[in-house]
Amino acid sequence: MNPFRHSYNRIVYMTGIALVLITLGIEYFQYNRHQEFLLMDLKNRLDEHTTNVNLRARAIQGYVHGLKIAAENALFYVKNFGTVSPLFPYLKNNLENTSYSLDTGPKIDKAKLGNLTGLGSIENLSSDLKNELNMALALNSFFEIALRSNRGAAWVYYTSKSHFQNLYPWIPSNLNPYHQAVLDKFFFLGATPENNPKQRNFWTPAYQDGAGYENKYQKGFVVTNSSPVYDGKKFLGSVSLDLSLTELNRVMQRFDTFQGALFLINKEHQVLATNDVKASAKPLRQILKLEDLVEKEIVQKIDHEIQTPSGWLSFNKSAIIYVKDLHEAPWFMIYIGSQHELFMQAFWEALEDIIIITAILLFVVGVGYLMVIRDFISPAQKLVDHITKENQGLKSNPENLPVRWRHWFDIVSRIFRENRTLLAHLENRVKIRTKQLQHKNYQLEKTLTNLKKAQNQIIVQEKLASLGALTAGIAHEIKNPLNFVINFSELSLEYLLELREKVSNENELFSQIEQNIIKTREHAQRADSIVKGMLAHARGSTGEITIFNLNKTLSESIELAYLGFQGKEHNFTARVIKNFDPALTRIKGSQQDLVRVFLNIVNNACFAMYEKQKKQGTKFTPQLTITTREKKEKAEIIFEDNGVGINQATLKKIFIPFFTTKDSGKGTGLGLSLSYDIITHQHHGQLTVESKVGQYTRFIIELPKEV
Repeated sequence: MNPFRHSYNRIVYMTGIALVLITLGIEYFQYNRHQEFLLMDLKNRLDEHTTNVNLRARAIQGYVHGLKIAAENALFYVKNFGTVSPLFPYLKNNLENTSYSLDTGPKIDKAKLGNLTGLGSIENLSSDLKNELNMALALNSFFEIALRSNRGAAWVYYTSKSHFQNLYPWIPSNLNPYHQAVLDKFFFLGATPENNPKQRNFWTPAYQDGAGYENKYQKGFVVTNSSPVYDGKKFLGSVSLDLSLTELNRVMQRFDTFQGALFLINKEHQVLATNDVKASAKPLRQILKLEDLVEKEIVQKIDHEIQTPSGWLSFNKSAIIYVKDLHEAPWFMIYIGSQHELFMQAFWEALEDIIIITAILLFVVGVGYLMVIRDFISPAQKLVDHITKENQGLKSNPENLPVRWRHWFDIVSRIFRENRTLLAHLENRVKIRTKQLQHKNYQLEKTLTNLKKAQNQIIVQEKLASLGALTAGIAHEIKNPLNFVINFSELSLEYLLELREKVSNENELFSQIEQNIIKTREHAQRADSIVKGMLAHARGSTGEITIFNLNKTLSESIELAYLGFQGKEHNFTARVIKNFDPALTRIKGSQQDLVRVFLNIVNNACFAMYEKQKKQGTKFTPQLTITTREKKEKAEIIFEDNGVGINQATLKKIFIPFFTTKDSGKGTGLGLSLSYDIITHQHHGQLTVESKVGQYTRFIIELPKEV
């Protein structure tokens, strides 16, 4: 094995070991981060599901409150304008004149009515009670709207303290006669002035609808939302809506938990719903309590979380517990899962990452190894052997040479041929030939120097290609959910337009919703444009040298970096000052690689100013000044920010790969290292930094106009 290849193999071997150790170290921390991400994702999904259930509760509260307002308004029109319900004449007494009900006969569609039943005789009712009956009959159309607009709603009804009830939908009075015991139910007692002096909307505990579960008109177990109805300061009764627990179970089953159980309970520890498929698939025969399904120790932990909520997942031995209260109902969302099963998922995900990264590293190192052996190590060794043989006067005909290396072999052969020719000439031409040899040697040294520069440029391009692939992958992952946000915003606007045509009395609310959706779409489109810019600049660079407008490229890079940072930190705003030399219109270099340098420096400047802004608040005004100047055959670019600055100890390490002053997860330590390679090795320029802690940081770039 030749010396070049032996040395290179040793370097590759040591590099491979170092990469494997670094990968294992990174994945150890990645495993811990996976655990945090899983817990955060679980919490976010639980919060989102809780919000959905909360919205259902809020919608029902809104409809019940609307029924309360409709009832009180209807009573106002009955009392003050003599409005009489067309259904009032259809109220009929029973044979004993002890009760009455709504008997419409075949003339009216009972599907649009509720049956009103009560105690007493129609002829003996007071005027106030007749007014209240007319009001209750007027609620039928509102009852239909409330029932049809809330999936899972079982009954909507008005219960009067004057011993009558209007129940929607229709049920024959012989199957549901009025009984005074209805005034002892939760939905009525909770509305009385003694129990509800502030006249608030309230939820009842869960209970069975009716006494006979098998009756086709009974709806099983329900929970009721009610509001008291008043005539001025006089309490009349309550308006209520029953929500089936079967519907709550359906909503809960839509949540896919991580190897855990989800419960919806009330303050009485009644289990209103659960995502347990086996439990919810069976008809409910009794209302279970949390104590019937969960260990006593976990119940005590849940009670503690309810009384003093922590807002985060808590741990009890091997269990994970999360408690979230609903603002619109006295209910709590309870999650109980297994730590072992949850964190095993994090372990397998981390292991999968290790396998993928190791395979990629092996592939990249292997391909790079073969390419360097083929394109550099082997030809360089052949060139050394060729020079040795030519120096010894032996015949040398190397084979299988790359095309771009043949020129160097020809130069070496020609130089040695000329040297041998010079030795055969007269002594009086020795000095002249010596000078020519010196000139040829200078050309050879320059050629070797150019080879080293080419090697450095290859290394820089490989680094940039790897970073570009990573950035492009991240940008593609961000672009997919952004497309969903934009598409669903467009679809929501279309649905809102159709809904506005159907419901014409909520223009103000619809306008607010429309504005929110439009704003969502605008911000999503703005984020999409930023992602497109990231993708455009993340494409792998070929290192192509072109002539381009430095000021224009610099200006576009500043805007892209500034907008990208604002997308992450919405409260950050800085004053950007551009002092560009108009003479710098054309410069030669790798435009795409210089854009990476500009993006890194501007992003670091924004980060430094943002850190200072968080400490000083509104007293501090961030300012970034970018200046370009022409200096003979060079172009000078100065980035100066008034951020936190850099101390002298950090300045000595700032261009070292993987060195970063940012918190974990906010920086890789490669940005300035790659920037330094692009400026110094690829463009043969200079990159320096000056800073004073707490006052300013100044990055100075000097680039030759011709690379």
